[in-house]
Amino acid sequence: MRAELLAQAPQGLTPGATVWLGLQIAHQPEWHTYWKNAGDSGLPTEFRWTLPAGLVAGDIDWPTPHKIPIGNLANYGYENTVLLPVPVQVAENFKPPVPLAGAATVPVKLSASWLVCRKECIPEEGEFTLQLPAQGSTAMHAGEFDRALAARPAALGQDGTASVTVEGQQLNVRVAGLPAAAVGKTLAFFPETGEVIRNGAVSGQDWTQRWADGVWTATLPLAEQRAASPAAMPIVLALDGDDRRAAEAEGRSVGWRAEAPVSGTWPSTAPRATVSPELQAALDSNAAAAAAPAQVTSATFWAALLGALVGGLLLNLMPCVFPVLAIKVLGFARQGDDCKGHRTALAYTAGVLASFLALGAAMLAFRAMGAQLGWGFQLQSPLVVAVLAALFTAIGLNLAGMFEVRMLAPASVCSAQVKHPIANDFLSGVLAVVVASPCTAPFMGASMGLAIGLPAAQALLLFAMLGFGLALPYLVAGFVPAVARLLPRPGPWMDTLR
Repeated sequence: MRAELLAQAPQGLTPGATVWLGLQIAHQPEWHTYWKNAGDSGLPTEFRWTLPAGLVAGDIDWPTPHKIPIGNLANYGYENTVLLPVPVQVAENFKPPVPLAGAATVPVKLSASWLVCRKECIPEEGEFTLQLPAQGSTAMHAGEFDRALAARPAALGQDGTASVTVEGQQLNVRVAGLPAAAVGKTLAFFPETGEVIRNGAVSGQDWTQRWADGVWTATLPLAEQRAASPAAMPIVLALDGDDRRAAEAEGRSVGWRAEAPVSGTWPSTAPRATVSPELQAALDSNAAAAAAPAQVTSATFWAALLGALVGGLLLNLMPCVFPVLAIKVLGFARQGDDCKGHRTALAYTAGVLASFLALGAAMLAFRAMGAQLGWGFQLQSPLVVAVLAALFTAIGLNLAGMFEVRMLAPASVCSAQVKHPIANDFLSGVLAVVVASPCTAPFMGASMGLAIGLPAAQALLLFAMLGFGLALPYLVAGFVPAVARLLPRPGPWMDTLR
């Protein structure tokens, strides 16, 4: 979706005048945002203005909504493109700031939040800024504001009356004085008070409406989980279907608003569902534990580090790693106990650790982007859940030997060398991680799943420990070449272990 702050001030910011600001929201197909009464789910769009002294913003002048059925439920909101206009009163004593150069402008800032939904819902927010000319005209979006103001529910005429009567589990609504454009038409009913009627009720099936002598009456069912018992109900009646589309195309009113006093006795409301004191205490404890920062010295984290070290060691016994291990360790054994073997082992270990830390840093970068975009809401998407399910199924099939993962780099890169011996050993450590990728991929997936919930320092330490476990046999062999004699020969046992 796309949101933009618009303004309509054809006479400028004249003292005593009313100008209009508004947020225009362009929805993607099948997506919607919500009216002041969102219906059975959702949240209305909210505005928080920052205006200079002398400008006072009113409430959103909500356009007439649409009913959006969702199974047996229904919401009230907007699809396609909608402009939410807000009147701004300019004080009689308003004085615009004196500019240092050029024409005087007035800064307008809006902080808006909304919930946009299709089958899944995503809370979004935005910061918007405009510089309004204090004297000049601002009327580039006159057409958009004209359509938005025409879409507002009009008030009933002087002879218009409305009333609501409660009878058992039903509301009897009576409205007189509707204009000729509405008389005889099938109308949609929108209560501004939430949690009163059954929003998902279908006209002609669950509730009825009829006309008699120019008076509209309807009988609507109360919500099973009704939470409000108002003394007066603001209601909106609107044209529906082709009648509404025709009126919108001609710029005519599509809805009418009335304040209806309520008579009769409301049935007792259903008690709100509560949890037992024991369960509430457990929930509070879990919330407090989740809010508390993870401690580096906690037993759980030390166990995770130990698991990462053991996992790294186990990687050395995988079919795509162990043969490389045997060749490398024998190379250390040929160098004997001199310092060259020590330097080679340290450089190789540093290359392995650097590779794993780079992978950990990449995971943290993606996590940061996910948090910025609203991490967790993507898990409401069936497509994302299906992709994750397929990924972990593939990991299980890979471990079971159903298919193999190819190297993450071409053979020419994996055989690359540099002239400096220490740099060459460091590069060998980096390339070893790449060459071992067919076997490390499942372990890396598990490590990322654990590290994604840890602070950055702990997550990097977890990746470093996994790399240290992978490099540990090489490091030991660099200082104690005799360990080469302790290694078993590569063979079918590696596939069995896997």
